[in-house]
Amino acid sequence: MDIATTTAEALARYEAAFNEERLIQQQWHTELDGRQLACALGVLGDVVDGPAQCPAAIMPRWLAQMVPGFFDRQKFDDAKDWGLRFYKALDRIGGNVPFSVIHDWHANTVCQLGIEASEIRKRDTAPHKALQALHQRALAGEKTGADEWRPVLKSADADANANAYAYADAYAYAYAYADADANANANAYAYADAYAYAYAYAWKRLADGMVSALDRVEA
Repeated sequence: MDIATTTAEALARYEAAFNEERLIQQQWHTELDGRQLACALGVLGDVVDGPAQCPAAIMPRWLAQMVPGFFDRQKFDDAKDWGLRFYKALDRIGGNVPFSVIHDWHANTVCQLGIEASEIRKRDTAPHKALQALHQRALAGEKTGADEWRPVLKSADADANANAYAYADAYAYAYAYADADANANANAYAYADAYAYAYAYAWKRLADGMVSALDRVEA
């Protein structure tokens, strides 16, 4: 199967895999009962065995790198439904995902999860609120330098490279920070919550938050 090259093709392939029960977690491709199964990115084509093979016309590299985490860390039924909404959101904007999406996601979802986890564990919420405020400023279009990001990220215990948010073209660093910070907050939330599926729930919130951020992009 040739690789999908447009968001419309990507959505159609995901919908087909969804309807035909050909989705799978934790693997890129496999065969079961004569059916070819694939993960959320693997449905794009047989040659897709990593984020690097995802066409930029469908989504930017930093976002493609995050999809396996979103898809694999949720409960399977939630992950399948999320994939539908994710590809529909991408198709609505034709894959034109601005860097502001990552600020939106952090301001409205990741930092909020960190705040809640800190409240549950009776820890100081100020570092997460300070980071949230920086993302809100960046989302509003305010220019902030690396020297301003670095101490706030460090205070929030983020495994971060401040330059990821000082410069809007630093997509590789953006992924490294976004995934590490999101996972840290998900771990903290799960640790603080007695609910058996707290980790999967936290990642559902993070994944849903990314779709919401995409939905707020003007087409």
